[in-house]
Amino acid sequence: MPAASAGLFIIDFIARPFAKIFEKMPFVALLLCLMIYGVVAYFIVKTTFLADQHD
Repeated sequence: MPAASAGLFIIDFIARPFAKIFEKMPFVALLLCLMIYGVVAYFIVKTTFLADQHD
């Protein structure tokens, strides 16, 4: 468990300045989240359909 807590501490240390910026501009944070999840969803759908086509 110490490695997980160290990882969370590092993430918190890196993300804290961005969190303060996103508190002032929540619309930008929403757009960033939508872009990240959109890219992930695109790759998931792409690999799923490519796997179905090759069978």
